[in-house]
Amino acid sequence: MPQKGGKMERDLRYKMRHIGDAFVDKVEDFGLSIKDSVRGIVLTYKIDELKEEKEKIVNRIGKRMVALRNKESGQNLIYDDVLTKLFHRLDKIQDNIHASFEERKKRLYPNKT
Repeated sequence: MPQKGGKMERDLRYKMRHIGDAFVDKVEDFGLSIKDSVRGIVLTYKIDELKEEKEKIVNRIGKRMVALRNKESGQNLIYDDVLTKLFHRLDKIQDNIHASFEERKKRLYPNKT
């Protein structure tokens, strides 16, 4: 019969600790992969929303340009504050779409540059 605190008991205790460590590591890895997957899904929805917003802005730009063209005042399109703000917003949206695509690509293909 092995003595209390003998080599066999120490070996078993050592193995159990390492099995526990390995289990915790696997659970943490799984949690991180789930987190990355969820972030990828969130990015896809964000990209879709940004594309919809971009389409709305493009439509508003078109309507504004037609309205200005039809005005008899001959107002120059370049100096229209509304158009300037719409184009500025469109640039921001496009930058956000590009950044979201890049982040999603890095998450989907982390080993590719």
